[in-house]
Amino acid sequence: MRFFGKYRFEKNRHHINPALLWEYDLETFDFQASRRIVAERVIQIGRLSDWFAAFDLYGGISGFRKMAKMEVEDLDDRNLDFMCLALNLKKENTRCYKSKQLHLQRLTS
Repeated sequence: MRFFGKYRFEKNRHHINPALLWEYDLETFDFQASRRIVAERVIQIGRLSDWFAAFDLYGGISGFRKMAKMEVEDLDDRNLDFMCLALNLKKENTRCYKSKQLHLQRLTS
């Protein structure tokens, strides 16, 4: 992961920026149950420190990568491309891409 080379020096130093989840009460927010929302926000508008915090929350880079691949489903094309580039994923193997393709099939049939 060429973008995240500094992560090994930054482990456990960051927290998700509350502005990413502005509409939620973070005192009662369940970061595990709502991990898809957190991942989508980090991918869409997060800074590098938010990515590092998400890695800490969800099992390091590999844990976040797996979660992003299997659970994230609501990204626009630009953010999907960035996620795949940053996490070294094939777009066709992501849930988000497959969901978009199914939606397009329904619209055209």
